[in-house]
Amino acid sequence: MNTIMELSKYIKSESVELKRSAIHFADYNPRTLSDDEKKTLKRGIKKFGLVGGLVVNKHTGMTVVSGHQRLTVMDELNKFPDNDYIIRVDVIDVEEKQEKELCILLNNPNAQGKWDDNKLRELIPDIDYKDAGLTDVDLNLIGCDYLLQTEEENSLADALTDMMAPVTEQKEVEKEAKQLEKAEKTAHMKEVKEQVKQAAQEKANDMDAYLMLSFDTYEAKSAFMERFGYNPEDKFIKGEVFDEQIERVD
Repeated sequence: MNTIMELSKYIKSESVELKRSAIHFADYNPRTLSDDEKKTLKRGIKKFGLVGGLVVNKHTGMTVVSGHQRLTVMDELNKFPDNDYIIRVDVIDVEEKQEKELCILLNNPNAQGKWDDNKLRELIPDIDYKDAGLTDVDLNLIGCDYLLQTEEENSLADALTDMMAPVTEQKEVEKEAKQLEKAEKTAHMKEVKEQVKQAAQEKANDMDAYLMLSFDTYEAKSAFMERFGYNPEDKFIKGEVFDEQIERVD
């Protein structure tokens, strides 16, 4: 007897294949991608392919809801628009308000969970962490000593050294020289590791080097900006420049 499997009622999309020219980016998309982040994403797509569907909304003329950055990289890899390639997408049919809500939700860190640093640290020796999109700074922030050799690696290195050594008895001065060289290399690796950790800490500190001002009305903001010679439409003011314009109060 055949059992009829019913699709979950929560599946709201249909997977279809379309020409790239049939879909377009959402001009309101609030997400951005730096050059380094694009290189990381492109490296991943080249290795693993485009894994996971792009979401587009039929109701607004095949607008991309999720996957803008992946589609940007795919366009570069496929030389679009010169090559109008075929791409698989998940099509939904919702009002524009819901489309914008989904665009935020599907990219929102608040809805994506957080790393378990212990489990992530255990995975690092088994993977190419750069292909997973991680950086040296990420590894140091989770306490992964990737710059120093493990005990097993040191044992293998020592065994290889012994195999390559002459069968005849080595002179004591040669042994001392090798021990000194090994100690110097270990000290150097520790120094490099400390420098990377310091760079990671400095980067973390720089991420907090900002503050926000808010006003009850746009008119109040405009008055404040004009008072100090700024364009009321500006949304960012360099702190060091503003600091020179106001009287310091001790």
